[in-house]
Parts: sequence; C-alpha cells; structure tokens
Amino acid sequence: MLDILIKQAIVPDRGIFDIAIKEGRIIRIERDIKEEARHTIRADGKIAIPSFANMHTHISMSLLRGIGSDLTLMDWLQKVIWVLEAEFVSPEFVRDGALLGIAESIMSGTTLLMDMYFFEEAVAQVALSAGIRVGLGFGILDFPTKVASGPEEYLKRAEEFIKTFKGEELVFPVLCPHAPYTCSPTTLLKVKELAEREGVLIHTHVAETKSEVEGVKEKYGKTPVKHLESLGFVSDRVLMAHMVWLDEEEKAIVKERGAKVLHCPESNLKLASGIAPVWEYISMGIHVCLGTDGPASNDNLDMLEEMSLMAKLQKGYSLSAKAMDARTALKIATENGFLACGIKAGKIEEGYEADLILIDTQKPHLQPLYDPVAQIVYSAKSSDIDTVICRGKVIMERRELKTIDMEELLHIAKKWREKITGFMREKNMLYF
Repeated sequence: MLDILIKQAIVPDRGIFDIAIKEGRIIRIERDIKEEARHTIRADGKIAIPSFANMHTHISMSLLRGIGSDLTLMDWLQKVIWVLEAEFVSPEFVRDGALLGIAESIMSGTTLLMDMYFFEEAVAQVALSAGIRVGLGFGILDFPTKVASGPEEYLKRAEEFIKTFKGEELVFPVLCPHAPYTCSPTTLLKVKELAEREGVLIHTHVAETKSEVEGVKEKYGKTPVKHLESLGFVSDRVLMAHMVWLDEEEKAIVKERGAKVLHCPESNLKLASGIAPVWEYISMGIHVCLGTDGPASNDNLDMLEEMSLMAKLQKGYSLSAKAMDARTALKIATENGFLACGIKAGKIEEGYEADLILIDTQKPHLQPLYDPVAQIVYSAKSSDIDTVICRGKVIMERRELKTIDMEELLHIAKKWREKITGFMREKNMLYF
C-alpha cells in the first residue's frame, strides 16, 4: 500500500499526473495510479512543485520582527539587535522564535531551513516536532555572548552539537563561523579543521556590505573572499551568504573552489547592502541558492516572494529580460538548496525524496493558466499554497498546519511582544 497518493496534479512541463509516495520517496508518476494509499490527496488541477529550501536564515529572530526598521546593517545590529539579544536570548526565546518561524515557513511552502543562531538544540527540538528539515549551527564569534565566552567555548559547543545530531533524519549539524570580520584567522582555521574532521558543511556570511569589504581589506590586506582563500578556507563544503560585493578574481575563486552562494535579495535591499549580481554567478557556473535571511531583517520567511523578487531584480539590474528566467529562479529556490546539502530532493521525479507542495490555481490572479512555472514565479502568493509534504509526511493540508498548534503559537508571540516592548520602553528604544 502507498503512503500518499496525489491524484490529478499539474506537474509543470509534463502534464496532469498522479504521484505515488512511499517510505518518504516519490516512487511513481503516472496518468492514473489505481493502487490504494493510506492517504489520498485530490489535487484536481493544483500545481505540484518541489518545496522551497531556505538556505540562509536566523529563524528564532522572528520574535524581533519589525524592530529597528530603516537602519543600516551595522546600526541595526549594534544599536538594536545585539542589545535585545543580550537581554533576551535564551533556550526559551530560541525555541519559541523557532516555533513561530517554522510555522510561517511551512505555510509558505518551505521544508528545508539552513539556520545559524544560538541554543540550536532548541531549534532542533521544534523542527523534529514540526517535521521539517533543518541544517543547524551555533554562531561562532571572537567575542562573548550568552552562549559562550570566546572561540574555544563556541567550538566546543559546536562539536558537542555535531556529535548529538549527526545521523538524525531531519536535523543535520553545520558549522557557522559568523563572518570574516567577527572571526579571526585562527578561529576560521579551527572551524575548517573541525568541519573536515566531522564531514560537515560550513555556513557563513561573506561580503554583505561595502563597509564590511573595506574593513576586512584594511585589517587583513585582502577583500573577504581573497582573505578566506589565503587561509585555505574556501571549498565545496562552504556556503557563503550574501556575496554582494565581489570582484572578478573573487568570483573566479568561488567558481574554482565549488563554494555555494546563498542569495538573500530582500534583506540586502531592506538594509541597503546592495544587489548581488547573481546572473553573473549563474553564467559562470557558480552554484546559487536562495535564502530569506532572518525574519527581523527581511521581515518575512516567504520564499515564494523572495524567488519572484530575485528574478525581477536580476532582470532590472542587468538590463536584460533574459538574465534570469522563471525555471532558473524556481530551480535556485528549490533543487539547488537540497543539492547543496547533499539531499536527493527538490525535483518531482521518481526516486527523489518527497518534499513537495501543491498550489491552488483557482484564484483570479492565477487564471487563466498558461505557463504554470512562470505564473508561480511571477503571479502566485504564499497563501495559494494548499498542501506541504516533507520527506513523505503531510505537514500542511488545505492550509491547516498538522504539526503546530496555531492558537498556542499566537499566544506565545503575544507573550514575547509584551516582554520585549516593556524592555524597550525602559531603554527608550520604542519607535511607535
């Protein structure tokens, strides 16, 4: 017996098909599958596409959403975010923020998150309960936070985290040195050594702003990617978020070493960091993935919105309508993320793990339907996502979350708003 049978779904560029899922995988895609299933979903014209892979976020910062808007990156960090984190970050804060962010992620069609924050065990707990995939790593820095007193302690905690979660089905550990401007060469080399020894990915921020590039160059005599290359740090296990300000030599290094670019267009725009020339990266053969960044700098986790903006930005920035077509945009937002993590998902194909979503097309803004992929990228909204399946398990159906209690979630969000606004009022930080 099948676990799930999806009947009469539109599979883009193929037609209307049934999709059979068993033991977490897509096992058949045929015109009319007669076999019985434990759970049958009547798609009846809904579009089936791979679910999204949000490859760069700080999910628990959902509790800080909307605070400190309209500031530059460093003002936002130093005057607002780091002040609030110093007061509030705890296992409870991280767990509750992850619950809010993961609910939002599922409702906008995401089944894979690459997260960097603190107390990541709490994020793992929520992800396992919610049934969503997560790549998790502690932020590693050279200065103390509530998590650790310095690099040695961060690395020790990271190593313990790897040993705890290595081999989990939905949670996989990652090493997360924050950035070249917050990690010394010694720290970065220790991260590299640990990653190679444990066989895990490295997830970091690189070349996000012009001022960051200038600061790294002033301190080390090289721009960020060249600095990392001089340390032997850049490799195919490294995932580099942002990558807005690269020179031609740096682009060539990324291509040669096989490092991955994690593009975050909305956060880069909101913080006035710039626009990464992703169309150039793609034309060079660089592996590009998509991320939202944290929900406090975006300020949402909507990958459908992120994908649409990415494609339009590249067209406008390059002055070429062909800079990024809809199918490339969809691949970057789905398949490329899973591929970067070594997960065989991100395609509606037999043999692939069943991470997919169904999009309801019976909406005025999606009719008449001519090109499903183009209309998903340029017309669809996250509220059109009807069903979400992660690794062969239904975690949302008919817009109803199956693994998260919405009433409890809203109660938690209200509780934290009262706590945080009270503190901000005391410190004269409120803007409303």
